Amino acid sequence: MTDLLDAMMHLGPRRQEMTNAEARNSGRRSVVLVGHEVRDHGGMDRAVTELLIRAGGEIDFHVLSVELAESLRPLVRWHRLRVPRRPFPLLYVVFYILAGLRLRRLRIGLIHTLGAIVPNRVDVASVHACHSGFVRATRRLAPSGAPLLRRMNTSVSRVLSLAAERWSYRPERARILAAVSAGIGKELNRDYPRARITLTPNGVDTERFRPNVDARVAVRSAHGVVEDERVALFVGGNWDHKGLSIAIAAIAEARAMDASIDRLWVVGSGDFERFWQIARESAVDERVTFFGAREDVERLYQAADFFVLPSLYEAFSLVLLEAAASGLAIITTPVNGTEELNSVEQSLLIVDRTPTAFARALVRLCENDELADEMRRAARESALRYTWERSVREVVRVYEELAADPAVAGV
Repeated sequence: MTDLLDAMMHLGPRRQEMTNAEARNSGRRSVVLVGHEVRDHGGMDRAVTELLIRAGGEIDFHVLSVELAESLRPLVRWHRLRVPRRPFPLLYVVFYILAGLRLRRLRIGLIHTLGAIVPNRVDVASVHACHSGFVRATRRLAPSGAPLLRRMNTSVSRVLSLAAERWSYRPERARILAAVSAGIGKELNRDYPRARITLTPNGVDTERFRPNVDARVAVRSAHGVVEDERVALFVGGNWDHKGLSIAIAAIAEARAMDASIDRLWVVGSGDFERFWQIARESAVDERVTFFGAREDVERLYQAADFFVLPSLYEAFSLVLLEAAASGLAIITTPVNGTEELNSVEQSLLIVDRTPTAFARALVRLCENDELADEMRRAARESALRYTWERSVREVVRVYEELAADPAVAGV
């Protein structure tokens, strides 16, 4: 298999050198960005969107993907791949092959992939999820609480991703691995010790996500919440992985401990019926509100008091950054990204991934307004360090480093 991939993807250095010379002569650097779907749907998509918008004035971006947000199409040259969208393992395999072949024909200066998604040699691979780190940390391929078919799909996807990482994250295949958090960097150092690793952290829009008293009053009033009621907020998809059932159970336990926690607001798409039943069995169904996906999610951050994220694993969660920037008191698990956000004392409460641990943290915050207020201030202060401008500058710095390096990566 290795010999076949080498033979299929080999392209002599002369062709790539010509491409780099053309880019230099044009006065602008050219980069081909390779991803499955490039849309502003959170996480990695948000980071890519910010990169294309903010760096597009100085870099000619080509995007090789299955889908590209309409708003981004005028900013780049889109090389569309038509592959089946579902199930994901099929998309992954077909994209891996076809994108690899298409890259052989593209004459672009630098090649930047979003993870291990092509067999080619590339210049930089952004690592927004380290699958080997996930398996080691969780000791599983998929969340155990998910339905069987979902677990099977996730497990197959994970096995494919692990195999691709082992192939693509060797120095012979990627000149630089760009980790989005210090934790991801440590995982890559452990599992791929020969790789060259740098940090390009995620960011957050600190103007959109900020405390707003007027929004707080308006949203709470619209949903029948009075000022002295306390609201916990959960934001995210993939509810088994993110731990929504733990958050629901924690609200029930905290109320049993006489904590004045009144509501849990859930934002994001998921298996509503199954999780509503969990809330019903926990006798808190009247206190849990499912909002679905929201375009105005910042208003719900601004109206809440606490943010809960009992996640199984993260790279550098954007919702944690958004919650911190919004000035919420945050309770979460010891996932990647908390190291950065907890750099200011009392920014977060980091607890075990159990309903009881989250319930006790909620009780503590409900009983100690001074602590909760200090956490809100510290969280906002921490988030201000992680702007999208900084994030994009770090990626552009990597491009400049690679372009100045005489060593050339072929495809």
